Amino acid sequence: MKNIQPIVQSLLCALLALPAAAFAQELPSDTNASAQQSPEPLPAQQPAMQNMEAGSMENMNHGMHDMPGKKGKKDMKGMKGMKGMKGMEGMEGMEGAGNPDQPQPGPPVGSLPRSDGSAGKPYADYGITTRMGDNALISQLMLDKLEYVHGKSDSMVWDGRYRLGRDLNQLWIRSEGQRAKGRIQDAEAELLWGHTFAPFWTVMTGARHDFGTGPSRDWAALGIQGLAPYKFDVEATAYVGSSGRTALKLKTSYDLLLTQRLILTPELDANLYSKDDRDRGVGAGLSDASFGLRLRYEIRREFAPYIGFNAVQKYGKTADFSRAEGTPAHDFQLVTGVRIWF
Repeated sequence: MKNIQPIVQSLLCALLALPAAAFAQELPSDTNASAQQSPEPLPAQQPAMQNMEAGSMENMNHGMHDMPGKKGKKDMKGMKGMKGMKGMEGMEGMEGAGNPDQPQPGPPVGSLPRSDGSAGKPYADYGITTRMGDNALISQLMLDKLEYVHGKSDSMVWDGRYRLGRDLNQLWIRSEGQRAKGRIQDAEAELLWGHTFAPFWTVMTGARHDFGTGPSRDWAALGIQGLAPYKFDVEATAYVGSSGRTALKLKTSYDLLLTQRLILTPELDANLYSKDDRDRGVGAGLSDASFGLRLRYEIRREFAPYIGFNAVQKYGKTADFSRAEGTPAHDFQLVTGVRIWF
């Protein structure tokens, strides 16, 4: 019996060592490699490890092969007994690390400025910028009319403008006129400074120069242009010239969209003067008015050919001056042209 007892003890020790060897073989290769590269001794177990239940230790055999997949998440239920790891050195913050979906706490109440701007600190102190990059420098040339006019006297007509500036302040160059019989008959050019004082409305100030038939005239200009209710484009400009001359020009138009590309535009113009100017064929009062209707097709937004008509009527002394030169006071004109902007 004395010889058998040592043999039995050796067999029991070998049997107890088999589960540990099998568990070590199931560990991933990278775990074994890291263990070989880190020969440093593990810290001594804390007393809390001794309190782990036997059932928890059994649940630790949760199939390390399934860890990369979703199945391993189900087997992690056996880790509930790991709460005792608080006692291990460096493992104090691991209890809440298993819930990545937990929302992060927001900033404390009152830490950001109020939206009405009444806070004691400006927005810049919080790293918040209120300036938007939407005030770019804009350069645009638009020819509203570049047309051939067929009436009692054929001619070429232009009406265009150039704009350079930002949202609030712009430099404007406006010009319109008529060329017939190989020379400019009546034309004007304006150099204006515009300031946007309200949404869709700009006040204009500058100078105007008249040229063509007769002596040239210079005027100081002050006006307004913008988009009136119901989307009417409105332009009204008053002028003051030499010798007490004053003038007023009114223009309005409306774009009626028949389709997204086919647009019908009625337009009404009128000119008024305070004094007669025989040299330029202008009489006091309502000098002339015209009504036009143009139908354009926008092949592109920047290029739109059109056809239409104009009805021109001269009044008062202006009509008398026109008849004296052999030109009728009323004219019905057919027009065809193109509208361009870039």
